[in-house]
Amino acid sequence: MKLLVFLAGITVVSGIIAPGYGGFGGGSSSSSSEEHRRPHHHHHHHHHHERSSEEEATPPPPATCPVNWMSFNRPQGTWCVKVFFTSGVNRDSAEQLCKAQGATLTGVQDASENMQIANDARNVYNQYRQGQGEVWLGASRKPNCPLRQSCAPLQTFDWTDGHTTGTAGFIWGPTEPNGIIFANWGQENCINQLISGCCATGKFGYPHGSMDDSHCQNSFNLYACGKRPS
Repeated sequence: MKLLVFLAGITVVSGIIAPGYGGFGGGSSSSSSEEHRRPHHHHHHHHHHERSSEEEATPPPPATCPVNWMSFNRPQGTWCVKVFFTSGVNRDSAEQLCKAQGATLTGVQDASENMQIANDARNVYNQYRQGQGEVWLGASRKPNCPLRQSCAPLQTFDWTDGHTTGTAGFIWGPTEPNGIIFANWGQENCINQLISGCCATGKFGYPHGSMDDSHCQNSFNLYACGKRPS
């Protein structure tokens, strides 16, 4: 009988203690976990927002042409051009001089650009010489156009600066490009612009700013370099 009473007492005590322990411990653990996760998630979101705002507030500076370089707003992007004077260089040497400026011999996008380059070349030329001059430009004869009659004038040359497009910038003088062949120099595979230091008419009686195909071995005093802005 005493044994039965003792066992019954144990059952009553365990029935009272077990529900209290399980309810308190389980509820506290769940609440603590939830409260711990929420603040952490909120802090991470706030940090990401601040970083995005900082990045958007510092856009890269706009690219511009160097001082004393002309700036042309082409459909394919801004292009910078400057005309230089030298004692006399062939086409390859002119190209190397442009590379020293971080540039290349420039092409011409259209008639307006051509006249601006010609007038700038006139101003540069008049500081050193008088009369008529020639400006090296960046173009080369197409291999499939070896003779004057091989291709139409606007299809005879390609621009070589990697930026100029189309054929609107080829402002040829009358009868040009005529593709004269010399026995020792071969075909006229390069191109230059004819300018006058004073008048509307340049070399060969062509209008100021007209273009002429030329032997790359010729020596001219002017060259026009072009490059992208930085």
